[in-house]
Amino acid sequence: MSTVWDRTAEFLSDNLAGLMPIVLLGLFMPLTLLGNLMPLMKNDGQIADVAIGVIVLLLSVMTIWGGIAITALAFDPPAGRAAAVATANRRLLPVLGISLLTTGIALLLALPIGVALAMSGIDMTALAAGQQPAPPTNPGAVSIAGIYVLLLIPVLLWAYARFVLLITPIMVMERRGVGVYARSFVLTRGIGWKVVGLVLLYGIVSWVASSAANAVFGSVFRLLIGGRGQSRSHPS
Repeated sequence: MSTVWDRTAEFLSDNLAGLMPIVLLGLFMPLTLLGNLMPLMKNDGQIADVAIGVIVLLLSVMTIWGGIAITALAFDPPAGRAAAVATANRRLLPVLGISLLTTGIALLLALPIGVALAMSGIDMTALAAGQQPAPPTNPGAVSIAGIYVLLLIPVLLWAYARFVLLITPIMVMERRGVGVYARSFVLTRGIGWKVVGLVLLYGIVSWVASSAANAVFGSVFRLLIGGRGQSRSHPS
């Protein structure tokens, strides 16, 4: 892990000028906006929610584009930012396709949780709307859902490290379709749990950095985006 961080720091220091525009446009701005737009959604099907949903979708695509561009620059720093951006533009749709497939697989794995909660008698509509649902009529189904979640979390973490983490680097360097999963499994053979540890460490660092960014810039975006909406909905 120390080698990974050392090489990351070296890459950042050597390519800071080329990275900054990509990071600001493809990661920092979308993630900051996402963190402040999501709380504004009321999940009531209104036009405002639809508009916010479309913006959130576009911002998510921008973060994927930014990740591809940074990966391309990391693989070939001498080629420069222009080549990295061209690679991101060219590989965005294939990476999006595989990302959608991966999301679909994850949703299928999580489907039993929804089935168990529905069988428990919990009002799923209220739960989806962020409201406090009535107590379940079948607590046993809730227990089954909880046990399934506890078992699913380590499985998903291991699967992410072995099958998903290297999708973008592989698709930047190699022209692959669904075979990217098998290629990722081969490349992480023998180091799976080390990769899991790296993912956990990266997640902690990302969470701290994201929280700091939202703390500094979040109030500005709330004033620009959310403040007026609140004043209109609660007239004095």
